[in-house]
Amino acid sequence: MTALRILLAATLSLTPAVAQAQHTHDAAAHDHGRWRHPPNPPPAGAETAVVDVLGVVCDFCATALTKNFERRTEVSAARVDLDTKTLTLTFKPGQSMNDAQIGDLVIKSGYKLSAVRRSGAANEA
Repeated sequence: MTALRILLAATLSLTPAVAQAQHTHDAAAHDHGRWRHPPNPPPAGAETAVVDVLGVVCDFCATALTKNFERRTEVSAARVDLDTKTLTLTFKPGQSMNDAQIGDLVIKSGYKLSAVRRSGAANEA
């Protein structure tokens, strides 16, 4: 049993060193912050919704919201801006979600909805 514990401890302590040795690119040359990259412009004719979300404070929060919305068939992209506490949704052309659906999914994700602002195809008609 003692040998098994020693083997487990050695494996757990050496694994990060091996992983770091295989990380060959220059980490200082680029930003590792996924949420700091600017969003791609929405496709022509696509509707967007900017959702003010209360309680979004970290990358974990942003990841949870993004994953929950990107699972929806209507959503082509979801992006959280932690500085402004907003979720920007880009819908597939000809598709959308109403404010109640967005609010329900925000609440199910564990956050509170403050406001929804829309732009794109639905507002230009």
